[in-house]
Amino acid sequence: MVRDSLDRTSDQNQKQEPAAETQSQGQNSEESDLPQQTAKAVHAGDEDPAGSKLDFLLWCKLRFEEEPESWSLPETEADPESLPTHLRPFTSSAEYQLVRLTFLQLQQSGYYWGPMTMEEAHQRLGNASLGTFLIRDSGQPDVFFTLSYQSEDGPTSVRIHLNNLLFSLHGSQKTFASLFALLTYYTSSPCKLTKPYRKQRPERLKQMCRRALVRTHGVENIQTLHGLSPDVKAYVYAYPYCT
Repeated sequence: MVRDSLDRTSDQNQKQEPAAETQSQGQNSEESDLPQQTAKAVHAGDEDPAGSKLDFLLWCKLRFEEEPESWSLPETEADPESLPTHLRPFTSSAEYQLVRLTFLQLQQSGYYWGPMTMEEAHQRLGNASLGTFLIRDSGQPDVFFTLSYQSEDGPTSVRIHLNNLLFSLHGSQKTFASLFALLTYYTSSPCKLTKPYRKQRPERLKQMCRRALVRTHGVENIQTLHGLSPDVKAYVYAYPYCT
């Protein structure tokens, strides 16, 4: 039975999921289950600021077909086409587009660390405050990303699954249309994620202003805001979240 919080997997859960445990004892023994809060699936439109007014996949389609190169990635030298190479084959074009969009936005988030081992992630989070988290590439070939966070028991990692274009945490039945909707849910009370562990500290002022714009006006209203240049709007859309 899973508990309603972000804690380590119980011994009972580990016995109930021998396949996952066997996997974890190999390449990625660090990646534990993340207990759900309820067994009811939720839609990202209920949690995601961008999803409240915009259909996520439609927005994805518009961003890549109408304005494929309208913004750049000034914070990193990573090629936006270069998705992590260990990944399993995509099941569909829609899944590719969804993961590509997620990857591009993670590059802008500041808390995506790319290829990183469990040991490195846990060392980074070792002295961080309770609830601090980061996103990194998963070491499992069938999983794209892993969430690592500081729990009451110390640094913990959990896989982020993508099935049928929906994201979920290992051990939870809650599903979300975007990884960022998932993070929005788990950073809300009474969950235990509190703040991202960003690479750049102090963070750039323009990044903080971007999140403040989204928080204040909502991403669905950015296009109609007066006084914002096309470049500024494109910069906001590159990471249209408050986290």
